[in-house]
Amino acid sequence: MRLALLKGNRFNPWHLQGFTRLRGNPEVTAFRAESQIQEHFKGRDDGSIQMREERIYFDTQAGNPISRVGNVLRERYRGRNPEILPFHDRLQGFDVIQTWELFTDWTLEALEAKARYGMPVSVMVWDNVPFNMETNRRRVAIKRRAVEEADRFIVYTERSRRTLLFEGVAESRIAHVDPGVDTARFEPGPSDRAALGLDPDAFTIAFVGWLVPRKGIDYLLLALRELVNDPEFANTKIQLLVVGSGAGMDRVERLVNRLGIGDHCVFAGSLPYNAMPNVYRSADVFALPSIASEQWQEQFGMSLIEAMACGKPVVASRSGAIDEMANGSAALCQPNDFFTLFEALKPLVLSKERRDELGAKGRKRVIEKFEIERHAGQLSDIYASLNGASHAGG
Repeated sequence: MRLALLKGNRFNPWHLQGFTRLRGNPEVTAFRAESQIQEHFKGRDDGSIQMREERIYFDTQAGNPISRVGNVLRERYRGRNPEILPFHDRLQGFDVIQTWELFTDWTLEALEAKARYGMPVSVMVWDNVPFNMETNRRRVAIKRRAVEEADRFIVYTERSRRTLLFEGVAESRIAHVDPGVDTARFEPGPSDRAALGLDPDAFTIAFVGWLVPRKGIDYLLLALRELVNDPEFANTKIQLLVVGSGAGMDRVERLVNRLGIGDHCVFAGSLPYNAMPNVYRSADVFALPSIASEQWQEQFGMSLIEAMACGKPVVASRSGAIDEMANGSAALCQPNDFFTLFEALKPLVLSKERRDELGAKGRKRVIEKFEIERHAGQLSDIYASLNGASHAGG
């Protein structure tokens, strides 16, 4: 089987690892475009994912030179979103196309290829906000076409499934797949705090993610200030390890300075994926304080699952699918609220027994639900079904 993989800005090791483990060793080709978002992932690429690639381009990167310059200027000064240059003709000959989200240019190209060449299209949907991305008429048209024409919709969470039902997708066309993590790589073990610039004796809270407001790091910094000023921790050194990058670094640094907690923060930047197990193992607690916005809620939280796999206790907000993913294996708090985040963290700072208990529950949850081989097997079943039905019908 030949699988065309259209992952958009999700071309990175943790999103692609399941596709390297598909049953039957299918030929997988990833169609890749470099974007500003993709730039933030470059530091995470450790070279562990070897996959056939074909390069595609935005209309700000290639095409007619005059149009390209005009598109760049409209992007810069009018907020126009770049569009992918058509590439559906390059999808001819594939048996199955896997694309992402209802509203993307990648999905439009997949549907164009299906209309011309007849192969089935699967759309992976993480979005969990009904009727999302509908301020742009072009995106609305792509969504409607996807709902009508795609053969299968893959979801990781119940919220995404229900969102698709709101969008008009029939239940029979939706398939649930559990996200996966390599539990042989992400497992409890010794840590090297020195490699991260950490105080070896300090109580360490870890945060992994973009430094954008929706990931909630601002609220975590406020909660950290509460912890370090708490009289019960007068003799406890507490430090926050921040792993990630993004356009929000200036905002975060200003807040750190305003709160006077610079001595308690270590910013490691983006790290390669093979360094991440040490990040989690170096933490006493992992925090995922995501918040909700009009267009986004936490879609499942890969870092949440990786931290749990490493046996670390997790404190997370009730944003989007976090509660569903954790299922009682994390300490949860109200989103957009530094005080309840502080209240969720404090008992774990105080009690190693509580930390060990929650960490063990998290590891057990991942082993039972989120093994990478289970994830790859579920994907394999879907593609085999689509490919078989296509050949039977053709």
